Parts: sequence; structure tokens; C-alpha cells
Amino acid sequence: MNTIELAERTSRTWALMLYLLGGILLLAELAGMTLMRRDFVDGLWLGIAMVCALTLLPWRRWLKPNSILNRMLEDEAVREHRRMSCTAGFWASLVAALAVAPFAHDAMIGSYDVARIVATAGLFAAMISFATLELRAAR
Repeated sequence: MNTIELAERTSRTWALMLYLLGGILLLAELAGMTLMRRDFVDGLWLGIAMVCALTLLPWRRWLKPNSILNRMLEDEAVREHRRMSCTAGFWASLVAALAVAPFAHDAMIGSYDVARIVATAGLFAAMISFATLELRAAR
């Protein structure tokens, strides 16, 4: 297997992992808001949200900048995909904040829940957008 095939396979695996983490983040948020109001679920959501935020960073470029595989996985197209996905996450969090604001104003939703909804919307949109762009590029 040459470097190009390895980079394509790694990119697909990374995209599938982003889809999986995004789904888990959304399920943890829904479980925390509707089913269980426990510290464990809140901590689980926070841990998953931190992991999701870290997956959107270009850590490959920082850890091993001279690796041929990492240079292929962090090229200009991937940087553009990351920029576009973070823009999508920004707009999703802005829309979520504006949609939830009337409910927070009337104290129907607590401030912690509002923060979780906005963060989940932003992270979920960014991760799904990045994974979709990466899978399209791998074809």
C-alpha cells in the first residue's frame, strides 16, 4: 500500500470517526436535556464536547510536521475544508442561540442548557460538515 492509498484510507476513517463522535455528542445532549439530569450525563457531554473540539484542530500538522503522510492529510484542501466547517459551526451556533433566546428569556430553559445547546449545535455542524467535505474529496 503506497502513501496515497494510506492517506485516503486514513481520511475516510477520520471522517467516519467524526460522524460517530458527532452522533454521540448529539445523543449525550439529548439524553442530558430530556431523559436524565445527572452529573454523570453532564460530565459525559462535557468530555465528548472537548474531544469533538480537539478533533477539529490541525494536531497532525503540529505533532509531526515533517511526516509525508501528515503533509498529505493536511494539505490546502483540508485546510479549506476545516475553515468551511468551522464557518458552518459558527452559523449553526448563532442560529441555535437566536432560536433558544426567547425560551431562555422567559426562564423556560436554564443558562447551562442554553450553553450546551449552542455548543452542541456548533460542534455538530462543524464536525458533520468537515466529515462530509473530506469524504467528498476522497472520492
